Amino acid sequence: MSSFTRTERLLSLFTVLRPGEGRAAVQLCTQSFTLMFAYYLLKVIREPMILAEGSAELRAYSTALQAALLMLAVPLFTRLYQQAVLLEAKHHLFRNTLMFFITNLLGFAIAFQLGLPIAVAFYVWLGIFSVMILALFWAFSADLFNYKSGQRLFPLIAAAGAFGALAGSGLANYFDALLGHGGVMWCASFLLMVPWYLSSTIEEKIPTGSRCFTPDSGERKTYPLLKGFKIVLQGPYLALIAALVIVLNLINTNGEYILASFVTAIAPEQAAAMGQNVDQYITGFYADYLFLTTLLSFLIQLMLVARLFNALGVAGSMFLLPVIMMISYSLLALLPVLAVARIAMIAENSVNYSLQTTARHALFLPVTRLEKYVGKQTIDTFFVRLGDVLSGGFVYIAGVVFGIGMVGFISVNIALAALLFLITIGITKLHRKTCAERLPNMPPVVAEPLEDMFVPSGRTSQLQLDADTFIDPDVGDALRYSAFAYPAEELPPWVTFDGLDRNFLFSPPAKTSGKLRIRVVASDYEGLEAEVCFMLNYTS
Repeated sequence: MSSFTRTERLLSLFTVLRPGEGRAAVQLCTQSFTLMFAYYLLKVIREPMILAEGSAELRAYSTALQAALLMLAVPLFTRLYQQAVLLEAKHHLFRNTLMFFITNLLGFAIAFQLGLPIAVAFYVWLGIFSVMILALFWAFSADLFNYKSGQRLFPLIAAAGAFGALAGSGLANYFDALLGHGGVMWCASFLLMVPWYLSSTIEEKIPTGSRCFTPDSGERKTYPLLKGFKIVLQGPYLALIAALVIVLNLINTNGEYILASFVTAIAPEQAAAMGQNVDQYITGFYADYLFLTTLLSFLIQLMLVARLFNALGVAGSMFLLPVIMMISYSLLALLPVLAVARIAMIAENSVNYSLQTTARHALFLPVTRLEKYVGKQTIDTFFVRLGDVLSGGFVYIAGVVFGIGMVGFISVNIALAALLFLITIGITKLHRKTCAERLPNMPPVVAEPLEDMFVPSGRTSQLQLDADTFIDPDVGDALRYSAFAYPAEELPPWVTFDGLDRNFLFSPPAKTSGKLRIRVVASDYEGLEAEVCFMLNYTS
């Protein structure tokens, strides 16, 4: 009998699972999908709201305001973490924070229906919501799984989030046309109740061998208000991650400003030609832009991220984004037009939202619980928005004071992308060192050698390898199984092997006799192997 459920067999097409991880994976995928679906419904309506009431400059300045507010939120979050860590279950901090944001959103929906001018406040709030709740969701996930399990499952959970973003951006225009901006807010509020509800039962569904057991030593004392910043800056690993998100968001916010400038410049002419008002044109443009971005992001997340993690490692896979940035902004400098800017931002954001973001979340798997929650929250809120603040200041100084123009902004982003590449080199070295010190990878070992087997020709025989034939010493790691005709040839057509069930079926042709030496290989997630051989004897 198979040790994998049907759901687990389906999920195994995209990543490596251990038996029993399916229920927890599905539940976290559902939470990830719903969070991103609701966020993208809101993200699409925030752009026309802020641009209709102001300009691309107001958008940049509003983004900068988020960082100032997040500086105040970091000490508050540290105190909330101190209270939550005293509770036995791990879900309280995530659930309570999410309910706080749901209540805020309901307030915005009511204010919009009353006709109050909320565009700037809503833009600032949504930026804070997105960085805080997503950082907390991934910190919660990292607190649930050990490093080996998280390394395997995070790409799957992130793929569900990418699909939610794809669905949200694809349906946002329809929802907005049907319900209006206020109706979209009401809809998103109810959607966010799904992860709020599911998060309370997820911990009990995670198999023991996949769970993260993190000691709470030293976490019950009272922390100073600036503890979050101290955690980030006291060691080079988190400090470099903070530097990465600052530079990354500075590049991305500058890029979004460049795109918004092109859009607002051409919007009146294009809207008139299409028989629309400016708000309708901008809404449609961003709906299409975000849909294409999230579609590509979803495909990258589903088809490539787990494979790149396996081939290059978590940190090594992060080099792809700065390379794409340097290429795309160089092309934009040569052809500074809306079409090229749109393609460049789709390429940048699709890789950023999929590979880069998932890798950045996975960087926190080998660190302490305090670093996962407080350190990650500080980085993903304040330091992320600090990049936006720098971009807002840069927009004002470079654009308004010095008037450098679009080519000047693009040239700055090329230089920043090169800096991002150098920072990634440092993170890669420290990540490998951290994992080697705290979580060294051990190869699987053969626990039960296989005996030679005799089967009759003209009939079907079966051999199912015991689950303990190979053992991986690493807690949370999973093995993939493959079989060959010794040494590395394909098995003959009358021998089939199911790697999930570790099950052989032998159907030698009637009236034939012979011997076949079979080699079975077990590989862990990082490619270390163990093998065992046995002789299959068949006779009529």
